[in-house]
Amino acid sequence: MIQIKHRETGEVLYEIDAASLAGAKLVGKNLAGADLSSLVLRNCVFDSDNLDDVSFEKSDLEGATFMGASVKRACFDGANLTRAVMTDAILNESTFIKANLTHANLRYAKLHNCDLTGARLVEADISMCDLQCILKEANLTRCDLRGSDLTRADLSRAKVDDANFTDATMTDAIVEGTYIERAINACAKHKPFKPKPHVAKRPWWMVWA
Repeated sequence: MIQIKHRETGEVLYEIDAASLAGAKLVGKNLAGADLSSLVLRNCVFDSDNLDDVSFEKSDLEGATFMGASVKRACFDGANLTRAVMTDAILNESTFIKANLTHANLRYAKLHNCDLTGARLVEADISMCDLQCILKEANLTRCDLRGSDLTRADLSRAKVDDANFTDATMTDAIVEGTYIERAINACAKHKPFKPKPHVAKRPWWMVWA
């Protein structure tokens, strides 16, 4: 018997009669605030779950699915999310610091105000996402960002070799120290617009005065 407990109160949120949580089907459960850190959760199914404020820190979530789940303010720092499926998930304000999201599928996910500093997103699908977040020093090599919203996103010192930015919105994105020219179609405005100072002109009849 495995008990999933709230990380602050210790309250038992869910019990499962199994020796391991790997491959467990936890569809539609309310596990808000649970402590699932440093666990083997490979191929777990969290589809449509309420996982707000959950800690997955340093957990092995390879192949896990979070389709349509609410995962706001969650902690995935140092977690292995290789090939995880998080399509349509609401991940706003969650942290993925140095997490491994290689080949992960986050299509249509919402990552507003998330922190993905140092995250590995090699060949991940983060197309059509709300990516108004921190991606400092992230590895986005060959990542699919087509149609995503990176307005004011912090991409400083990120690795974007062959990342596809086609139709992505990059207004006011920060790309300091990023070789953005190595990406595909990263041509949207990515620096704050600075209008030229207004210069008063003399009326034409005063030119010869």
